[in-house]
Amino acid sequence: MLCWNTRYFQWGFRCGRQAVEEGSDRYWVWLRMRLDRRAGRDIIRKYFHYVVFLVTALCCAAILLFLTGRVPASESAIQIRNFMVFEDTTGQVDFSTICRPDFADQFHSYKGDDLSLGVSASVFWVRFSLPTVADGSKRLFLQFANPNISWLRVYFPVGEGPSLSYVEKQGGQSQRPMVHEVWTPDWAFVVPNGYPAGGFVFLRLESISALRLPVQLWSEKDFFKNIIVKDFLYGGFYGILLAMLLYNLFIALALRDGTYSFYVLYIFFMLIYQLNAHGHLALWFQLSPGLYNVLFWLCLAAVFAFSILFTERFLQLESEQGMVHILLRGCLAMAVLCGLLGLAGKDLWANLLAHGLGIFEPVFFVTAAWLRWQCGFRPAGFYLLAWGILALGILSWVIFPSRLQAENILMIATASEAILLSLALSSRFKALKVKEMKLIDNVHYYRDLSFTDDLTGLYNRRYMKEIISQEMAQAVAGQSALALAILDIDFFKNYNDTYGHWYGDQVLKCFSKIILENLSSSQTAFRFGGEEFVILFPALTSGQALVVLDKIRRQFANEVFAGPQDSPTHVTVSGGLAGLQTGDSFTTLFQRADQLLYEAKAAGRNCIVVREPTESCGR
Repeated sequence: MLCWNTRYFQWGFRCGRQAVEEGSDRYWVWLRMRLDRRAGRDIIRKYFHYVVFLVTALCCAAILLFLTGRVPASESAIQIRNFMVFEDTTGQVDFSTICRPDFADQFHSYKGDDLSLGVSASVFWVRFSLPTVADGSKRLFLQFANPNISWLRVYFPVGEGPSLSYVEKQGGQSQRPMVHEVWTPDWAFVVPNGYPAGGFVFLRLESISALRLPVQLWSEKDFFKNIIVKDFLYGGFYGILLAMLLYNLFIALALRDGTYSFYVLYIFFMLIYQLNAHGHLALWFQLSPGLYNVLFWLCLAAVFAFSILFTERFLQLESEQGMVHILLRGCLAMAVLCGLLGLAGKDLWANLLAHGLGIFEPVFFVTAAWLRWQCGFRPAGFYLLAWGILALGILSWVIFPSRLQAENILMIATASEAILLSLALSSRFKALKVKEMKLIDNVHYYRDLSFTDDLTGLYNRRYMKEIISQEMAQAVAGQSALALAILDIDFFKNYNDTYGHWYGDQVLKCFSKIILENLSSSQTAFRFGGEEFVILFPALTSGQALVVLDKIRRQFANEVFAGPQDSPTHVTVSGGLAGLQTGDSFTTLFQRADQLLYEAKAAGRNCIVVREPTESCGR
């Protein structure tokens, strides 16, 4: 019967040999690749559940934040409205002038739920009255919900008529000593006893940041309940940023990947900026005005800069030229300029530049991510979603009338962006890993093609000398035995001429199959050319190798082959076997085995000739 194709046998035996004995570099690369695939799948599964958990927690936090933003304004707190505003462009008007009755005409009414006076170098005086509270026996708290106000002075009226006086209370990031009457990052003050119903409270505001200031009146119970809820939600927000920072820092250190490093730096400075912007750093560490200002502008500039560098590396825009390159470098230059202006005390210009960058960057990043996604870069999808959500959060900050609701939405958007960017990095790493593994597979495939005989699946002549030389060197170093055999199929040319090359190929495949079935994992077979084969026996003497070769010879001689419309026939093989001797090189060992092959042919074929210790022949 005809012998069938031996490619799969060849692959199995070859992998087995490499796994157990050779320990070759190619095998270990293959093994690492397989382990990486399994590990990658496990990481993705674990990371998926982790992300699902975080997204679920974030959704719950979003609901709580939304409710927290609405409940105080409608039920727990009384929103102060009907402000009267006077802008002092010189900064020279004092309170004794402001509180005079004849100065009331200088104030103009302000319509809106929150005070929103923009970014200005002017001093603003605000006048408003507190609503009457049914239960006046409990303490009331007046809260100004913006921790970044630089200078804030509140003048509460006490008494009526001739006994009218004012109690001054101070706050603000630049006020020293900075005293929080209530331990909260916002500015809250206890309404003094003796406040007359309908009396005007005066507020002096001056700030280097945007003057957007919700003013609320709280009962004592609701005020502290609100502080507890807000602190809990702030802790969740900071916890998400810190978790993303530490998780990706570990990956960045393990992989030494620049993209992860830029993401980690972006999240790090974002975390410090958020702690500073929400007033917690100043509250906890009593930062000096100079240090507060340095941290604010340094972190904000770093957030802009590392977001640009991360985008450039993640979306693989380094090689882009033209408009994309100009915009990237322009944004980076503006980020640096923003930080320098802020550090130099040019806060108004730094604020304007920061607001422009804050609006332009997300739009630019979303556009770039969309274009890369359209070009087939699938990890850009998560990146697009991340910056799209942040862009919506920034848009809400611009258009929402309530600072509290806008701040809550922006916090949700920031936390969502951090998670989605981390997921985008995971997707990018997976895509690059798959691409790398495909490349390694292709390299190994074509390398195998160059070293493997296409017909039999055995190693070819090109690879033979390299392997035999390595094994000989190991045998000499370890003072171990080694044997080399050269086999040649008898009268193969006549068989080819009689039956045709297709049937001759079946004989070669069958003989290769028989060789592989009888060799151990440490023994290697090569097709030298035509009908000639070479077998290497590491750690075996000539006598031990002869046992294996004789079994191959007899098994092959018993195989039945057939040609077209002819009776079955048998084919035999002859061989020469030489053992490694002191001083042998590849050439001398090969020549000695080749000479013994000629002796086997001369001895009548269908035999294996070995110099020592004996000769095995059979018919």
